[in-house]
Amino acid sequence: MNRAVVPLLVLICTAGTAQAQDGPLETGISFSLKRKAALSPLIYPRHAYSAFQPRMDAVNPVNADDRDQEIHIRLHKSARRFVGTAIATPLAPDMLSRSRMTRYVLEDRVLIGEHVTATMGWHGIKVSNRNANVTVGPGRERLRTRDWFLPRGTLTLQSGHNLRLTLDYAEKLRAYSETGINGPMGLTHDGFLLLRRTLKPETQNRMAVRADWTAAPALNLSLALHGGRLDDQLRFTGRGTLPVNSGSARIEGAILEARHHVTPQLRWSVRYSDARVRVSGGSMVREHSLSAGSVWQDGPWRAALSVTRNSAPALAAYDERALRVEAGVDYALAAIGGRPLSVSLHMTDPDRLASGTFARDDLSGSLRAADQVRTVMASARLGW
Repeated sequence: MNRAVVPLLVLICTAGTAQAQDGPLETGISFSLKRKAALSPLIYPRHAYSAFQPRMDAVNPVNADDRDQEIHIRLHKSARRFVGTAIATPLAPDMLSRSRMTRYVLEDRVLIGEHVTATMGWHGIKVSNRNANVTVGPGRERLRTRDWFLPRGTLTLQSGHNLRLTLDYAEKLRAYSETGINGPMGLTHDGFLLLRRTLKPETQNRMAVRADWTAAPALNLSLALHGGRLDDQLRFTGRGTLPVNSGSARIEGAILEARHHVTPQLRWSVRYSDARVRVSGGSMVREHSLSAGSVWQDGPWRAALSVTRNSAPALAAYDERALRVEAGVDYALAAIGGRPLSVSLHMTDPDRLASGTFARDDLSGSLRAADQVRTVMASARLGW
């Protein structure tokens, strides 16, 4: 299914010729490969006879192999182009700043036994900043990162109706992706070449064990233990728009979480995490956080609020904010022309703990300065 994301761009009318910003565009497609179907006769008794005499009543397609197996393939592309008025950007389109990300995912889900399911596969990513600055010149020098093989695997054991155990392994990568003429990429030619030579992508490999227990119909408890390595963490300091290498570390931690459905529309959760971060070439630092949140959903409306208190980050020397608050409101409109449309208003404050980003179960992606600052964003999503 293709999907395009169209943010609501709020432009403030200002005098002068400095009107310019990013123009984002995202597209994606996903599909599944299932086992070939065969024909199977459905046998029913003929009620006109007292004795059972079967006859062929219908022929329907069924799975030739009763094993539950599917192959999922997903492709996601995103691009950000520097746009502006004709006066502000009197350059040819191929000379403007542009950033692209291409990511694919290939996963095979297999039912090994009655209660055991395995998901194996890999994903790849490429991030390219082409002609990132007009001072670079007409050449095709790029700030580019790519890795086409990042394995992932999950083994799930369903023990009864109320306990699920999960073993997970994943590798992922985050690369710098930015646009701009006089902002993030407003460098001299030599400065850009130096950045391209020295900047490394952030890489992670993580092993995790998780237990989910349904203590009551409306109460769920989970405990996760994870460990692995984080190399070359990318971070933006102060109001800087160029990333710095915060270093590498080995992380071992645990996360305890409880979720309670008060009503079908209202639920709340509490989460505590504690981790030991062994910084390369340094000592061991402990990171911990405690968060509480609530979600209310009724019909097309959805509202969420979370408050988190955390320790100082192990790999950041200048971050003293111990309290984070995030909130959001979403409204799903009725389908317009058969296409769903939703609008939202979100306030975000990203987690700066090394163990927090390390424990997230997400895919590789790009990283921008705006992704690590407190933001308020209004957006609309249209799917077809």
